[in-house]
Amino acid sequence: MALVRPRLTEFHGIDVAQANVDFAIPFLEEDLPLYVDPFLLWKSPSLQDQSLHGAMIAAFNRLGMLSQRGQTELAVQIIQQMSECEEVGLGGAATKKGKRISLAVAQEPPLRAECLAA
Repeated sequence: MALVRPRLTEFHGIDVAQANVDFAIPFLEEDLPLYVDPFLLWKSPSLQDQSLHGAMIAAFNRLGMLSQRGQTELAVQIIQQMSECEEVGLGGAATKKGKRISLAVAQEPPLRAECLAA
């Protein structure tokens, strides 16, 4: 009997359930929408995870600083460069190829704190 939508582990006969491992087991024929949750990095007891959270915050603070100093074009370039490259294929990619952030999305104004509170 053929497997319907097999995961990598099932295809290779490895008997392990997704619920029992701390990493994503991909399906063979489709992309999984994977994202990094910065809150979980901050909340983690791992100092390495907390350090990654700090690096992410610093990177976004730098983008805000560049924008405030009138270097918006540079900030937009950085946003586009740090987005997913074609080889990765994570996130919301409909195919197995990654998608960069478009110029229009990179130029969207940031959400203000008062908008988030509403």
